Amino acid sequence: MVRSLKVWSRMMATVMALSLVLAACSSDKGGTTTPAAEGGGASEGGGKPYEVTLFYPGTPQKDVALVEAEINKKMEPKIGATLKINAIDWGQWDNKLNLMISSGEKSDIIFTAAWQNYTVNVAKGAFLPLNDLLDAHGQDIKKNLDPAFLEGSQVDGVNYGVPTNKELAATRGVLVRKDLADKYNLDLTAVKTWADLEPLLKTIKENEPAITPFYMSNTNGNGLLENLDWDYLGDASVPGVISKTAGGTTVLNEVETPEFKEAAELARKWYQAGYINSDAATSNVFPKDQAKAGKAFLWTDGMKPGKDKEEEGYVGFPLTQIEMTQPTITTGDASGAMLAISRSSEQPEKAMQVINLLHSDKEINNLLNFGIEGTHFVKKDGQDNIIALPDGVDANSRTYNPGAQWQLGNQFLNFLWDNEDPQKWEKFKEFNAKGVKSPALGFTFNSQSVKNEIAAVNNVNKQFKPGMTSGAVDPNEMIPKYLEKLKAAGIDKIIAAKQEQLDAFLSKQ
Repeated sequence: MVRSLKVWSRMMATVMALSLVLAACSSDKGGTTTPAAEGGGASEGGGKPYEVTLFYPGTPQKDVALVEAEINKKMEPKIGATLKINAIDWGQWDNKLNLMISSGEKSDIIFTAAWQNYTVNVAKGAFLPLNDLLDAHGQDIKKNLDPAFLEGSQVDGVNYGVPTNKELAATRGVLVRKDLADKYNLDLTAVKTWADLEPLLKTIKENEPAITPFYMSNTNGNGLLENLDWDYLGDASVPGVISKTAGGTTVLNEVETPEFKEAAELARKWYQAGYINSDAATSNVFPKDQAKAGKAFLWTDGMKPGKDKEEEGYVGFPLTQIEMTQPTITTGDASGAMLAISRSSEQPEKAMQVINLLHSDKEINNLLNFGIEGTHFVKKDGQDNIIALPDGVDANSRTYNPGAQWQLGNQFLNFLWDNEDPQKWEKFKEFNAKGVKSPALGFTFNSQSVKNEIAAVNNVNKQFKPGMTSGAVDPNEMIPKYLEKLKAAGIDKIIAAKQEQLDAFLSKQ
């Protein structure tokens, strides 16, 4: 009898999952079938609670099982589901994600972003449309999140990801080891352009042989070429850019621009001088992990108020930040960090309920991001929102420190470390208010018609761009070859399609 019930339960679960997928596939505005009630306790039918799997790029944590158990004590009674946390090393993330998508491996919540093939994966059908799920199970998300996030991350009016509630404006810059800058009396206030970093790099090269002056790796966004002031019009993995600040709306092939060549030549100069690590084109070590090991002086990153203090706790060295671009707001910034629900999810309504909790439940959000009180952090001087490391624990001995707050839910619920500015969240609001809006804000390119060309172009980029970004190759020799391959792969067709869609969008504004 027990065996029959188990078989019946599995059959019913399969039928329900299939009906959800079919309903999602037939919807043209984000419709998915969801249950009428959002109950707590055990799953429907009284069986084992559904396990929601979360996949995001980051360093796996030693105490993840302890944290999962504590989260699930709080989560299961609320929504009748548990959470399984899967952090995938940055260097392996792209391969793992592509494998999950192509194989249909069971997954529920997946990190995505405009710079992480968001629209490309939407075109592949990898993510479920979320509009109806947000209406049914994301009420707290819609209540707390600035509408600009949900509107700016849509593809043809449909949400396929729930943005993190964080800064809306964006700027790029570098994080610098402050102790080393102070040691050599380096004038950081003189740095206004990328070229201004050169005296700093030279000093570290001459005096700290065990430290890489400018650490880069073959992971997203940490070379000079990824830090130019471009609006990628919704997805940085799809070619075709406009300037964020110049006001023009002509879509460009960035490899043909003077800015690209200038940045590539600067990277080449620094690589030959030994300022950039020799394995930058192939290394999968994330820059802040190299910094944590005491082997990097500076590296590029997205900037926001308090970024340096936020990363200090992970790296274990005092940091300071230098912003190299002015704050801007683009569609890509609105979709710069999101949680999507996989097409292979068996219970997408449970996945949305988990995301909703990460946007509304302070206790669960902080458990996921900071771990267990008394083990991984302590409250500072009786203050409810200020935390510190427990006695005897430092950056190198911590057993739970994902450093992924910007990826996971609502940052405005996060604790603050005792080295952070108590006014951090107010400064976020001021930062957003300063953001210059791109002329294409709200536009997202639908790549469906050129998805084959995009795949071909991305294969060319994998061949050429790491060497360009790192300075490992001569740009004067390689840019003509790079352009020839890009054109053969169909880049002009992609840019023409992007221009046509952008012009149509602008004509309606």
